[in-house]
Amino acid sequence: MKPLKHLALTVAATATFASAVFANDAVETMTAFYEIADARPFDGEKLSTFISPDFFDHTNNVKPQQGPAGGIFQMLADGAPDSHHEIEMIEPVGDDKALIIWRYVGTNTDGLFGVPAKTPANAFSIPGMELWEVKEGKITGLWHVENILGLMNQLNAE
Repeated sequence: MKPLKHLALTVAATATFASAVFANDAVETMTAFYEIADARPFDGEKLSTFISPDFFDHTNNVKPQQGPAGGIFQMLADGAPDSHHEIEMIEPVGDDKALIIWRYVGTNTDGLFGVPAKTPANAFSIPGMELWEVKEGKITGLWHVENILGLMNQLNAE
């Protein structure tokens, strides 16, 4: 019988190996997507190259207008230039999806989501989870949840 410590290491090694073996195009695409989304200066045109014309946000039940993928990522970069995703997990789901759990961290130095920056600037850290669908190297769908109320509370804290 293996000691518990060795069993935990074996399970961790097996999980790491399994993720590497079963990685899909969505995991690779989303890894590259977040590198660009978090790069500064932000480049919405470059981020747009990942988005399919058929993209659909299933959470909000909308097909966003086509154009640069700036949107929310541009607002985040403008209001909190040091902000970025700390990817806690990225796992393949089936053949065409990637599940991502992240923490978004930064400092409201330039007014984020209409909340003016304070002195000293408010730092924030919120969790989120997304399921991205990728077909032929393009993002076609998104299901997501993030702690927007927690973000607003942190931005408005005195």
